[in-house]
Amino acid sequence: MKPWGAVLGALPGSIAVCWASMVNPWFLDEPLLVGLCVAVLPGVVGAVVFRRLAWGRGGVALAVLGLLWAALFLRAPPDPSADTELLVVGIDGASWELIDGLELPALEALQARGHRAELTSDEPMFSPLLWTTMATGKPPAEHGIKGFRTRADQARAARIWEIAGVAGKSVGLYKWLVTWPPVVPGGEGFVVPAWLAPTPETAPSALSFVKELELSRRLKRKRIGEVRPGWRLALAGIPEGLRASTLRHALTWTLRERITKPGPEERAWRLQILRVWIDRDVFVAQVHRHRPALATFTTYATDALGHTHWGVRETCAQGGDCPPWAGALDDAYAQADTVLAELIASVGSETTVLVLSDHGFRAMGDEDAGRYFAPRTTRLKARLSAAVGDVDVARVGHKLAVTMLADDPEAQRLAVARELGTWQQGSTGEPFYRWEAIAGSDIALGLTLRDERIDAERLASDTVGGEALGDYAELTEAYSGEHHAAGIWLAAGPGIAPGSRGGPYALVDVAPTALSLLGLPASDDMAGLVRHGEELRRVETYDHLVTGGDVEVDDVNTEMLELLGYVDRPDPEPVDAVGPE
Repeated sequence: MKPWGAVLGALPGSIAVCWASMVNPWFLDEPLLVGLCVAVLPGVVGAVVFRRLAWGRGGVALAVLGLLWAALFLRAPPDPSADTELLVVGIDGASWELIDGLELPALEALQARGHRAELTSDEPMFSPLLWTTMATGKPPAEHGIKGFRTRADQARAARIWEIAGVAGKSVGLYKWLVTWPPVVPGGEGFVVPAWLAPTPETAPSALSFVKELELSRRLKRKRIGEVRPGWRLALAGIPEGLRASTLRHALTWTLRERITKPGPEERAWRLQILRVWIDRDVFVAQVHRHRPALATFTTYATDALGHTHWGVRETCAQGGDCPPWAGALDDAYAQADTVLAELIASVGSETTVLVLSDHGFRAMGDEDAGRYFAPRTTRLKARLSAAVGDVDVARVGHKLAVTMLADDPEAQRLAVARELGTWQQGSTGEPFYRWEAIAGSDIALGLTLRDERIDAERLASDTVGGEALGDYAELTEAYSGEHHAAGIWLAAGPGIAPGSRGGPYALVDVAPTALSLLGLPASDDMAGLVRHGEELRRVETYDHLVTGGDVEVDDVNTEMLELLGYVDRPDPEPVDAVGPE
């Protein structure tokens, strides 16, 4: 068997891998598997197909091919980004309760060399409000982000990256909430918005493939611009950091989905995990390319799977039936730990690392047993908005929060309470909802159902303010985890005492602390305290940096809100006898 045929077979794939590795030093993270797929197997086929070709220069070409692959295998990874002063890693919904029960070596090592505390969340526990509170050091009533239907230029308070940008520090933001439309502070760095973004804009635009993948089905339905097929998105992603292992995960999942038709629980699990691998790849590459002084990375799989998979985890722990996806939540935490280790390795040894969650999670407890229903949001929001002006409504487990969007939230809260008092339950003659103020929030009202005994018979016969009960509640067993106030705070770096403990800290402490760790002063109108770093003399305010204001929000990524259970999923459209078009 002559080597010239093997060279012809192996050459195309080898050239492609060589290109990918030149534009992306992290691409060849599974060299043996890639070599087998693109060189060895095609080389064997080529040797058979082209067996009649003369030796010619085949031996030399084969040697060159071998040297090429040897060079790829031995290529050293890029140096860490020593320019990064502060790395903020968000693990949405992470809880010490679950972390302490798992083997998570990166988090354990960070605790050993740093400072651990509880980060206490605020009501209403909706992530856009909470992440913006952390970024500004101000509560929602002051920073202006009140609900899910928001955009970055609605903020009325400066965020840490805007302050850093004005101070001449470059910034890299990866999926921090309420960063759409994306604007790079100071013009140096990168911004990839988080899951609320309705369109795929990023800065720079070369990173838009990340959001196109995330929004692919939505873009196709809405026909927003050109929708690139998956293979083109993969090619666009390779120069921006996509690794061979991530492409293998994507290909494996695509084949599995088409062949086995997995249920929604498994599908949600595998897609969440895949998205985090993509995010890890791109963020690490951009940190090395742009070398930002402030870099932030946020992962949401721990929150998304906490809503839907916490219950099956508890059931398995008690010896109950365990479906194949029972370990999904543990997998999300393990992946977050693996990613954290890589992110820390991508920055310099003098970089301070701050790991945060906007809230914690809890399993639905004994008091929730038998409450297999979820309050609905769509009709409630529409009816209240028509009666008292625009409001936002979101669901967390069996609770609802109505967020006031009017200029006078206190007056609107009173109007909402009066309106709800007129919505009587048909079977009892009493108001359907019980409402109460949310501690620490003057822009929201908490709702629960007065009568939580919901069953199919009652859904079919009872009413709410003269309308069908089914518009306000539905039977479901989908959601088994609820937000909890106890989040996480973990910091390590120069000047932070190893193995120390503290807290509880407040969300408004994050911005002053982050600024201090960047060598910048907080402002007098930030409510929080500096927990690490030197407390510099505070400036009066950073409000002069705010360029946003009263901006209309045309759209948000409602599909993710539906997936996480914050709002209703739409009823399926009827299909006629001949099937959909």
